[in-house]
Amino acid sequence: MAAEKKAFDDWMKHFVCDDPYWKVPARYMDPSRLERFFNKLDKFEENYPKWVDDLYSSLPTYYCMLCVSKTATAEELKRAYERKKKHSFYPPELIERAYDALNTPNKRATYDKVLNLFLKITQGSTPVEKREMIEHHDENIELEKEHASWEYVKENRRGWFILFYLGAPTFYEVLGVASDALIEDLEPKAGTEIDNKSYSGLKEKIRDILKNPQLRFEYDLMLDFMDVMLDDDVLDEIEEKGAEWRCKDEFYLLLLERSDSLWRYGQIRDNHGEWVDYTGEKTFYDLLNLDPAAIPGDKREAESFIRSAFKELERTPEVNLAYSVLKNSRLRADYDWLLKNEQWTSKLHELDIDNFDNSQVRAIREGFLCV
Repeated sequence: MAAEKKAFDDWMKHFVCDDPYWKVPARYMDPSRLERFFNKLDKFEENYPKWVDDLYSSLPTYYCMLCVSKTATAEELKRAYERKKKHSFYPPELIERAYDALNTPNKRATYDKVLNLFLKITQGSTPVEKREMIEHHDENIELEKEHASWEYVKENRRGWFILFYLGAPTFYEVLGVASDALIEDLEPKAGTEIDNKSYSGLKEKIRDILKNPQLRFEYDLMLDFMDVMLDDDVLDEIEEKGAEWRCKDEFYLLLLERSDSLWRYGQIRDNHGEWVDYTGEKTFYDLLNLDPAAIPGDKREAESFIRSAFKELERTPEVNLAYSVLKNSRLRADYDWLLKNEQWTSKLHELDIDNFDNSQVRAIREGFLCV
């Protein structure tokens, strides 16, 4: 339980944070006394109109958008920018603008001046205007929090999505309980559990998920978002598939246990379909006359080792492909995973719920457990 909560919190701290540099002063000052600040801000607005527009729109500061402090290094800022480009509620052009404003010391100092002038000017706002600004500002941070939570579930609970899109019963439906059931209601009632080993195993696995507060929060979040995000027609199609799941407990359990493998297999096949031809008798290692166990663990040493083997060979298209994959540590890791899992994952990938065979699925599941 603690591990799942820590993993979620570690993710969230990179995407959602407080905004200590955006504080609307409670003190009221007559706008006529703030004229010099307005004039200064007007001059900055000539060169940085979007910065000023973003502040007047009550958006969080650029520091908050990127989840960095004023003392963030260039490397920290770059990492934050790359994360937010991939996962953020804010539009890409806004993330780009935030990064551009903070990316150099001179621009960052200028942005700080613009921000300070804006906050001084807000002293001339009425209490109602200030309250509306604060509410809008906090609403944006809350939307980013919801988005980051959703992105975490998409990244880390892909198996749940596969089951959902296939029309599988929800975890609550499998257990025969309401979605707001208490923990004690998840436990089996005496004499009600079906005498079926796989079905009992499926229920137990689901109970373990729903009894974990963090995992249950993530699962419920997925269900809520899917209901909101998908069109009614799509939801109806998914619901129609539900009838096909009768007595498909072996299939359900297999997908629940190994759907992340199925997802990764699909990603590799989509991006590197040509690799599959080199997962049988002839591998990329064979093409380069390499023993996988002999490759050094150090990244640079591994690259040098593989390059040396490549230099001794005739440069055929096959050899060039093998070298391009194995010299890259990330691609090599994906290829090694494919070598290890292709036999069983490909069979799972080809399974059709309409032509389901319990014994076939059981054999695949046993194969997976042996890998």
